[in-house]
Amino acid sequence: MEDAQRPKAGIFGRHAEETWVWLGNELFDESGKVIADVRSDVLYVAQERLLIESTPGTMRFRCRATLSGGQVYTMTQSSFSVRSLTALCGSRRYELKRVSPWRKERTITNNGVEVARVRPMTSGKVEFIVGTAGEDALPFVDAVFLSWACVLVDSSVRRPKI
Repeated sequence: MEDAQRPKAGIFGRHAEETWVWLGNELFDESGKVIADVRSDVLYVAQERLLIESTPGTMRFRCRATLSGGQVYTMTQSSFSVRSLTALCGSRRYELKRVSPWRKERTITNNGVEVARVRPMTSGKVEFIVGTAGEDALPFVDAVFLSWACVLVDSSVRRPKI
């Protein structure tokens, strides 16, 4: 069987995936185009503006975003540590779990299906691998919010408020 026809396991199934990268307060797609950015606690993505409120604490993490239309997105700890997070983006629920106790990389699942991965690097760059389960499983605005909230909780580099 040729490699192109061979079934692939796990997240590398038949859907095309793409890696986005957070550098500072800007999110770049694979072509190097800025697809979202954060300024003064406002996340600008597509035609949306999300007002971001976060509580970065050693004991409790909480992030909340209010869209320009009033819809609320939240991400909170599911347990004592930030190893497991739960997010609600409108009526859609996501689980964000670290893949290992020794790494900050996370899988993002929707109804038990992995839809993305977040991989913080020691340089401060944060890779966000999307498209692992198809377009419909993770709407664009949800993806950007989830990735930014992970930057806030997991990135080793402090984000300047611009």
